[in-house]
Amino acid sequence: MGADLDRSAAAPVAASPSATRDGGIMTQLYTVIDGSRSVAAGGGAGIIARTASAPLDRIKLLFQVQAMASSGTSATAYTGVGQAFYKIYTEEGILSFWKGNGVNVIRVAPYAAAQLASNDYYKALLADEDGRLGVPQRLAAGALAGMTGTALTHPLDTVRLRLALPNHEYKGMMDCFGKVYRTEGVRALYKGLGPTLAGIAPYAATNFASYDMAKKMYYGENGKEDRMSNLLVGAASGTFSATVCYPLDTIRRRMQMKGKTYDGMLDALTQIAKNEGVRGFFRGWVANSLKVVPQNSIRFVSYEILKDLLNVPEKKAK
Repeated sequence: MGADLDRSAAAPVAASPSATRDGGIMTQLYTVIDGSRSVAAGGGAGIIARTASAPLDRIKLLFQVQAMASSGTSATAYTGVGQAFYKIYTEEGILSFWKGNGVNVIRVAPYAAAQLASNDYYKALLADEDGRLGVPQRLAAGALAGMTGTALTHPLDTVRLRLALPNHEYKGMMDCFGKVYRTEGVRALYKGLGPTLAGIAPYAATNFASYDMAKKMYYGENGKEDRMSNLLVGAASGTFSATVCYPLDTIRRRMQMKGKTYDGMLDALTQIAKNEGVRGFFRGWVANSLKVVPQNSIRFVSYEILKDLLNVPEKKAK
């Protein structure tokens, strides 16, 4: 009887099916909550960064498209960043630097949320059993994250471009959506999606990967991070990525404009090279670089701060 009692005491107690099921449900619930917090942090970070850099973003867009927008008109061209700031300020007022920013904010919230949160997801998915990520895996995670965010928000980006142009015919975001849909069809909202995906993949890949790798090199494996240093790392990674991918961004902007000027991505590339030379692909590069430095820094650091505030569990890749 004593032996039976000992065996009884030593026997493990099997978890009931309901307890196992409840545990699985709670795990899934916590995963959803953590994911939602990551999405919220990404959206907030995107809004903060985009609003702060809106003036330079508008100047960059005007430089990229002015060769087409001013064709056949006597409008004075924008010749430099300083001249563009002065011209816009004197002719349109200080608030005009945020023209189209309402659409920006509406677009950037889901875009940044999808991109930043999905980058964390793809890195976790591609890491090995020890949580380690090589450079190829980091590049792949960044590229997938960039394409995820872009595919979801391209129509809003098209509308944003139309509203940012001077003397546009639209009364607002919804009016622009309606007119483009009625007069040009739904496909017009996705003009330039091909080069956009082709451009965002290498940009997001190099941006996310270079930010992670630069932090790893600067801090080491277990070094304590500080926000000011991360701002500088974000600025460097953003400038590098934007410079490498800027020609594709210019082609995308041109293709999104009203009118059937180009028959496709290759035709746009050929015409720009023939009519404007290599410099045509880099119109607005200075303004873009000045925009990317603060925007990329603010976005990454804001995301990290918001994740801390929202108690998102940190899953650092090695």
